[in-house]
Amino acid sequence: MAEDEAPIVVVGPGAVGSMLAARLQAGLRGRSVHLAGPARPRPGTAAHLAAVGESGVVIHGEAAPPARPLVRRGAMSAAASHLFFTVKAGRLAEAAAEFSGMAGRETVTAVFSNGLDVCGSLPASLRARGVVRGLVNAGAEIAGPGRVRQFGALDLTLAPAPGGAEEADFARVRRLAGLFEAAGIRVRRKRDGKEAEWRKAAANAIINPLGAALGLRNGALLDAPSSALVETLARELQALVDAEGMALAVLEIVRETARATAGNRNSMWQDLRQRRRTEIREITGRFLERAEARGVSMPAHESLYRRMLALEQDALRRGGGARLDIGGRKP
Repeated sequence: MAEDEAPIVVVGPGAVGSMLAARLQAGLRGRSVHLAGPARPRPGTAAHLAAVGESGVVIHGEAAPPARPLVRRGAMSAAASHLFFTVKAGRLAEAAAEFSGMAGRETVTAVFSNGLDVCGSLPASLRARGVVRGLVNAGAEIAGPGRVRQFGALDLTLAPAPGGAEEADFARVRRLAGLFEAAGIRVRRKRDGKEAEWRKAAANAIINPLGAALGLRNGALLDAPSSALVETLARELQALVDAEGMALAVLEIVRETARATAGNRNSMWQDLRQRRRTEIREITGRFLERAEARGVSMPAHESLYRRMLALEQDALRRGGGARLDIGGRKP
Protein backbone atom coordinates (compact mmCIF):
# COMPACT_ATOMS: atom_id res chain seq x y z
CA MET A 1 0.00 0.00 0.00
CA ALA A 2 1.36 3.45 -0.95
CA GLU A 3 1.95 5.85 1.94
CA ASP A 4 -0.77 8.26 0.82
CA GLU A 5 -3.25 5.35 0.83
CA ALA A 6 -2.36 4.06 4.30
CA PRO A 7 -4.28 5.47 7.28
CA ILE A 8 -2.98 8.16 9.62
CA VAL A 9 -3.99 7.06 13.11
CA VAL A 10 -4.20 9.37 16.14
CA VAL A 11 -4.47 7.25 19.28
CA GLY A 12 -6.15 9.17 22.08
CA PRO A 13 -9.52 10.93 21.62
CA GLY A 14 -8.88 13.61 24.23
CA ALA A 15 -8.61 17.30 23.47
CA VAL A 16 -5.15 17.19 21.89
CA GLY A 17 -5.78 14.04 19.87
CA SER A 18 -9.14 15.31 18.61
CA MET A 19 -7.60 18.66 17.67
CA LEU A 20 -4.72 17.06 15.75
CA ALA A 21 -6.93 14.53 13.97
CA ALA A 22 -9.36 17.25 12.89
CA ARG A 23 -6.63 19.57 11.65
CA LEU A 24 -4.95 16.76 9.71
CA GLN A 25 -8.23 15.63 8.14
CA ALA A 26 -9.10 19.19 7.13
CA GLY A 27 -5.65 19.93 5.71
CA LEU A 28 -4.94 16.65 3.96
CA ARG A 29 -7.89 16.18 1.65
CA GLY A 30 -8.01 12.67 0.30
CA ARG A 31 -6.06 11.13 3.19
CA SER A 32 -7.66 8.77 5.66
CA VAL A 33 -7.25 10.15 9.19
CA HIS A 34 -8.54 8.08 12.10
CA LEU A 35 -9.20 9.22 15.67
CA ALA A 36 -8.80 6.04 17.68
CA GLY A 37 -9.92 5.18 21.19
CA PRO A 38 -9.71 1.95 23.15
CA ALA A 39 -11.83 -1.01 22.13
CA ARG A 40 -13.91 -0.53 25.28
CA PRO A 41 -13.98 3.21 25.99
CA ARG A 42 -15.41 4.82 29.10
CA PRO A 43 -18.88 6.35 28.73
CA GLY A 44 -17.60 9.92 28.30
CA THR A 45 -15.07 8.86 25.67
CA ALA A 46 -17.70 6.76 23.90
CA ALA A 47 -20.06 9.76 23.75
CA HIS A 48 -17.29 11.96 22.35
CA LEU A 49 -16.33 9.40 19.70
CA ALA A 50 -19.98 8.99 18.72
CA ALA A 51 -20.35 12.75 18.29
CA VAL A 52 -17.17 12.95 16.21
CA GLY A 53 -18.37 10.09 14.01
CA GLU A 54 -21.72 11.75 13.47
CA SER A 55 -20.82 15.43 13.12
CA GLY A 56 -17.02 15.75 13.21
CA VAL A 57 -14.89 17.89 15.51
CA VAL A 58 -15.75 21.53 16.16
CA ILE A 59 -12.72 23.54 17.35
CA HIS A 60 -13.39 26.76 19.23
CA GLY A 61 -10.43 29.11 19.23
CA GLU A 62 -7.97 29.41 16.37
CA ALA A 63 -9.88 29.49 13.07
CA ALA A 64 -10.10 25.92 11.82
CA PRO A 65 -12.32 24.41 9.14
CA PRO A 66 -14.83 21.73 10.16
CA ALA A 67 -13.47 18.21 9.82
CA ARG A 68 -14.72 14.70 10.38
CA PRO A 69 -11.89 12.25 11.03
CA LEU A 70 -12.86 8.61 10.92
CA VAL A 71 -13.55 7.07 14.31
CA ARG A 72 -11.99 3.83 15.51
CA ARG A 73 -12.56 1.81 18.66
CA GLY A 74 -9.54 -0.41 18.95
CA ALA A 75 -6.78 -1.16 16.45
CA MET A 76 -7.13 -1.89 12.74
CA SER A 77 -5.50 -4.76 10.87
CA ALA A 78 -3.90 -2.42 8.32
CA ALA A 79 -0.49 -0.81 8.84
CA ALA A 80 -0.59 2.94 9.40
CA SER A 81 1.56 5.41 7.52
CA HIS A 82 1.73 7.46 10.74
CA LEU A 83 0.89 6.37 14.27
CA PHE A 84 0.50 9.19 16.81
CA PHE A 85 0.02 8.65 20.53
CA THR A 86 -1.71 11.54 22.33
CA VAL A 87 -2.95 9.64 25.39
CA LYS A 88 -2.08 10.56 28.97
CA ALA A 89 1.45 9.47 29.85
CA GLY A 90 0.14 7.02 32.45
CA ARG A 91 -1.86 5.21 29.74
CA LEU A 92 0.81 5.22 27.05
CA ALA A 93 2.09 1.68 27.69
CA GLU A 94 -1.48 0.31 27.59
CA ALA A 95 -2.37 2.21 24.41
CA ALA A 96 0.89 1.22 22.71
CA ALA A 97 0.27 -2.44 23.51
CA GLU A 98 -3.18 -2.19 21.91
CA PHE A 99 -2.12 -0.31 18.77
CA SER A 100 1.55 -1.27 18.16
CA GLY A 101 0.44 -3.94 15.68
CA MET A 102 -0.45 -1.09 13.29
CA ALA A 103 3.21 -0.05 13.02
CA GLY A 104 4.75 -1.44 9.84
CA ARG A 105 8.31 -1.12 8.56
CA GLU A 106 7.66 2.34 7.07
CA THR A 107 5.33 3.68 9.78
CA VAL A 108 6.38 6.93 11.46
CA THR A 109 5.54 6.70 15.16
CA ALA A 110 5.34 9.84 17.28
CA VAL A 111 4.51 10.42 20.95
CA PHE A 112 2.72 13.66 21.92
CA SER A 113 2.03 12.75 25.56
CA ASN A 114 3.18 15.12 28.31
CA GLY A 115 5.97 14.15 30.69
CA LEU A 116 9.63 13.19 30.85
CA ASP A 117 11.07 10.00 29.33
CA VAL A 118 7.64 8.93 28.13
CA CYS A 119 8.94 7.24 24.98
CA GLY A 120 10.41 4.59 27.23
CA SER A 121 6.84 3.35 27.81
CA LEU A 122 6.62 2.13 24.22
CA PRO A 123 7.32 -1.51 23.37
CA ALA A 124 10.91 -2.24 22.38
CA SER A 125 9.72 -3.17 18.89
CA LEU A 126 8.45 0.38 18.31
CA ARG A 127 11.48 2.06 19.86
CA ALA A 128 13.80 -0.03 17.71
CA ARG A 129 12.22 1.41 14.55
CA GLY A 130 12.72 4.96 15.79
CA VAL A 131 10.28 7.35 17.44
CA VAL A 132 9.64 11.07 16.99
CA ARG A 133 8.99 13.15 20.12
CA GLY A 134 6.13 15.52 19.45
CA LEU A 135 5.16 18.46 21.65
CA VAL A 136 1.96 20.46 21.24
CA ASN A 137 2.40 24.18 21.89
CA ALA A 138 -1.24 25.05 22.55
CA GLY A 139 -3.77 24.46 25.28
CA ALA A 140 -6.92 22.46 24.66
CA GLU A 141 -9.88 21.06 26.55
CA ILE A 142 -12.97 19.07 25.64
CA ALA A 143 -15.89 21.49 25.68
CA GLY A 144 -18.47 18.75 25.12
CA PRO A 145 -18.93 15.67 22.92
CA GLY A 146 -17.38 16.50 19.54
CA ARG A 147 -16.18 19.94 20.66
CA VAL A 148 -12.67 21.14 21.55
CA ARG A 149 -11.76 24.53 22.96
CA GLN A 150 -8.27 25.62 21.86
CA PHE A 151 -6.09 28.19 23.65
CA GLY A 152 -3.22 29.75 21.75
CA ALA A 153 -2.12 29.16 18.18
CA LEU A 154 -1.43 25.54 17.32
CA ASP A 155 2.15 24.74 16.49
CA LEU A 156 4.20 21.64 17.10
CA THR A 157 7.76 20.93 18.15
CA LEU A 158 9.21 17.78 16.61
CA ALA A 159 12.51 16.16 17.57
CA PRO A 160 14.06 12.71 17.72
CA ALA A 161 13.09 10.84 20.87
CA PRO A 162 15.64 11.67 23.60
CA GLY A 163 18.81 9.75 22.83
CA GLY A 164 18.17 9.60 19.09
CA ALA A 165 20.94 11.27 17.13
CA GLU A 166 21.30 9.17 13.96
CA GLU A 167 20.59 10.58 10.52
CA ALA A 168 17.61 8.22 10.29
CA ASP A 169 16.13 9.91 13.38
CA PHE A 170 16.42 13.36 11.81
CA ALA A 171 14.98 12.00 8.55
CA ARG A 172 11.85 10.86 10.41
CA VAL A 173 11.49 14.32 11.92
CA ARG A 174 11.75 15.92 8.47
CA ARG A 175 9.25 13.48 7.00
CA LEU A 176 6.75 14.08 9.80
CA ALA A 177 7.24 17.85 9.66
CA GLY A 178 6.40 17.73 5.98
CA LEU A 179 3.12 15.98 6.70
CA PHE A 180 2.01 18.55 9.28
CA GLU A 181 3.17 21.49 7.19
CA ALA A 182 1.20 20.15 4.22
CA ALA A 183 -1.85 20.25 6.53
CA GLY A 184 -1.16 23.91 7.37
CA ILE A 185 0.15 23.23 10.88
CA ARG A 186 3.20 25.18 12.04
CA VAL A 187 6.20 23.06 13.01
CA ARG A 188 9.44 23.75 14.88
CA ARG A 189 12.12 21.15 14.19
CA LYS A 190 14.67 20.43 16.91
CA ARG A 191 17.71 18.17 16.89
CA ASP A 192 17.95 17.74 20.67
CA GLY A 193 15.01 15.66 21.83
CA LYS A 194 15.90 15.88 25.51
CA GLU A 195 16.04 19.68 25.56
CA ALA A 196 12.78 19.95 23.60
CA GLU A 197 11.05 17.57 26.01
CA TRP A 198 12.40 19.34 29.09
CA ARG A 199 11.29 22.74 27.79
CA LYS A 200 7.67 21.60 27.55
CA ALA A 201 7.82 19.57 30.77
CA ALA A 202 9.27 22.52 32.71
CA ALA A 203 6.22 24.62 31.87
CA ASN A 204 3.89 21.70 32.66
CA ALA A 205 5.59 21.01 36.00
CA ILE A 206 4.76 24.51 37.24
CA ILE A 207 1.59 25.58 35.43
CA ASN A 208 -0.31 22.30 35.65
CA PRO A 209 -0.10 21.27 39.32
CA LEU A 210 -0.18 24.85 40.61
CA GLY A 211 -3.13 25.81 38.43
CA ALA A 212 -4.95 22.62 39.40
CA ALA A 213 -4.30 23.09 43.12
CA LEU A 214 -5.33 26.75 43.09
CA GLY A 215 -8.18 26.42 40.60
CA LEU A 216 -6.65 29.10 38.36
CA ARG A 217 -6.45 29.35 34.61
CA ASN A 218 -2.95 29.56 33.15
CA GLY A 219 -2.74 33.32 32.73
CA ALA A 220 -3.98 34.05 36.26
CA LEU A 221 -0.97 32.23 37.74
CA LEU A 222 1.19 35.22 36.74
CA ASP A 223 -0.81 37.53 39.02
CA ALA A 224 -0.14 38.02 42.74
CA PRO A 225 -0.13 36.12 45.03
CA SER A 226 0.37 32.99 42.89
CA SER A 227 3.15 34.70 40.90
CA ALA A 228 5.45 34.38 43.93
CA LEU A 229 4.91 30.61 43.94
CA VAL A 230 5.60 30.47 40.20
CA GLU A 231 8.92 32.21 40.77
CA THR A 232 9.88 29.90 43.65
CA LEU A 233 9.07 26.78 41.63
CA ALA A 234 10.94 28.17 38.62
CA ARG A 235 14.08 28.87 40.68
CA GLU A 236 14.13 25.31 42.00
CA LEU A 237 13.62 23.79 38.59
CA GLN A 238 16.23 26.11 37.07
CA ALA A 239 18.84 24.62 39.43
CA LEU A 240 18.05 21.16 38.09
CA VAL A 241 18.09 22.33 34.46
CA ASP A 242 21.50 23.92 35.06
CA ALA A 243 22.77 20.72 36.66
CA GLU A 244 21.64 18.82 33.55
CA GLY A 245 23.69 21.20 31.39
CA MET A 246 20.81 22.65 29.37
CA ALA A 247 20.45 26.29 28.38
CA LEU A 248 16.78 26.77 29.27
CA ALA A 249 15.37 29.82 31.10
CA VAL A 250 12.61 28.20 33.14
CA LEU A 251 10.79 31.30 34.40
CA GLU A 252 10.76 32.82 30.93
CA ILE A 253 9.38 29.58 29.46
CA VAL A 254 6.63 29.41 32.10
CA ARG A 255 5.60 33.04 31.63
CA GLU A 256 5.57 32.69 27.84
CA THR A 257 3.45 29.53 28.00
CA ALA A 258 1.02 30.94 30.56
CA ARG A 259 0.44 34.09 28.51
CA ALA A 260 0.01 32.17 25.23
CA THR A 261 -2.59 29.85 26.81
CA ALA A 262 -4.00 32.33 29.33
CA GLY A 263 -7.60 31.11 29.28
CA ASN A 264 -6.78 27.43 29.50
CA ARG A 265 -7.78 25.20 32.39
CA ASN A 266 -4.76 22.94 32.31
CA SER A 267 -5.01 19.18 31.93
CA MET A 268 -4.37 18.35 35.60
CA TRP A 269 -7.17 20.67 36.65
CA GLN A 270 -9.45 19.02 34.09
CA ASP A 271 -8.46 15.58 35.36
CA LEU A 272 -9.31 16.51 38.95
CA ARG A 273 -12.67 17.94 37.89
CA GLN A 274 -13.46 14.74 36.01
CA ARG A 275 -12.17 12.41 38.73
CA ARG A 276 -9.31 11.00 36.66
CA ARG A 277 -5.73 10.15 37.46
CA THR A 278 -3.43 13.10 36.73
CA GLU A 279 0.02 13.18 35.14
CA ILE A 280 1.72 14.46 38.31
CA ARG A 281 3.88 11.33 38.55
CA GLU A 282 5.05 11.50 34.94
CA ILE A 283 5.89 15.21 35.14
CA THR A 284 6.79 16.43 38.63
CA GLY A 285 7.60 12.92 39.83
CA ARG A 286 10.20 12.44 37.10
CA PHE A 287 11.76 15.83 37.82
CA LEU A 288 12.02 14.95 41.51
CA GLU A 289 13.74 11.67 40.63
CA ARG A 290 16.28 13.57 38.52
CA ALA A 291 16.76 16.13 41.28
CA GLU A 292 17.51 13.43 43.83
CA ALA A 293 20.04 11.83 41.50
CA ARG A 294 21.71 15.21 40.95
CA GLY A 295 21.62 16.25 44.59
CA VAL A 296 19.36 19.23 43.82
CA SER A 297 16.88 20.32 46.48
CA MET A 298 13.32 21.06 45.30
CA PRO A 299 11.20 21.43 48.48
CA ALA A 300 8.45 23.53 46.87
CA HIS A 301 7.98 20.96 44.11
CA GLU A 302 8.02 18.16 46.71
CA SER A 303 5.28 19.94 48.67
CA LEU A 304 3.18 20.60 45.58
CA TYR A 305 3.67 17.00 44.45
CA ARG A 306 2.34 15.65 47.74
CA ARG A 307 -0.56 18.09 47.65
CA MET A 308 -1.54 17.02 44.14
CA LEU A 309 -1.45 13.35 45.11
CA ALA A 310 -3.80 14.13 47.99
CA LEU A 311 -6.14 16.14 45.75
CA GLU A 312 -6.11 13.38 43.18
CA GLN A 313 -6.95 10.74 45.76
CA ASP A 314 -9.77 12.89 47.09
CA ALA A 315 -11.08 13.59 43.58
CA LEU A 316 -11.07 9.91 42.69
CA ARG A 317 -12.93 9.10 45.91
CA ARG A 318 -15.43 11.95 46.21
CA GLY A 319 -15.06 14.27 43.22
CA GLY A 320 -13.54 17.26 45.00
CA GLY A 321 -11.11 18.47 47.62
CA ALA A 322 -9.55 21.40 49.40
CA ARG A 323 -7.40 23.82 47.45
CA LEU A 324 -3.82 24.74 48.27
CA ASP A 325 -3.59 27.54 50.81
CA ILE A 326 -1.16 30.22 49.58
CA GLY A 327 -1.66 32.56 52.50
CA GLY A 328 1.69 31.75 54.06
CA ARG A 329 1.01 28.31 55.58
CA LYS A 330 2.84 25.31 54.25
CA PRO A 331 0.64 22.78 52.43
